[in-house]
Amino acid sequence: MIDALSVALPSSTLFCGLALMPDRRRGTALAQGALVAAAAGMFVAITASGTVAGLPPIRIAAIATGLIAAATAGMLYHLYLGRFDRVWVARGIFAAVYLGLAALFALVFLSLF
Repeated sequence: MIDALSVALPSSTLFCGLALMPDRRRGTALAQGALVAAAAGMFVAITASGTVAGLPPIRIAAIATGLIAAATAGMLYHLYLGRFDRVWVARGIFAAVYLGLAALFALVFLSLF
């Protein structure tokens, strides 16, 4: 069984950090970098035959899935922030987008294991 705290804590920290960042260009660039790092983690999890750094591949895939969802929602937040009149409305909407993406990506990616 996957420990939920080891997935939720880095994922929510990444999304909240991106959503509270006032600089849109830097936020989008950091979200893209986090997305590349999370995709690399997913690749490692898929290709690993045993434990990597003491973690089983399913745990690495779960953490990478959460980070992919957080980075995607954070990037979308910074790209579409200018279309909203109020920042907190945008943050609330993209928090819901983040949760939906996390569920969707978990359904797709974790079915590989």
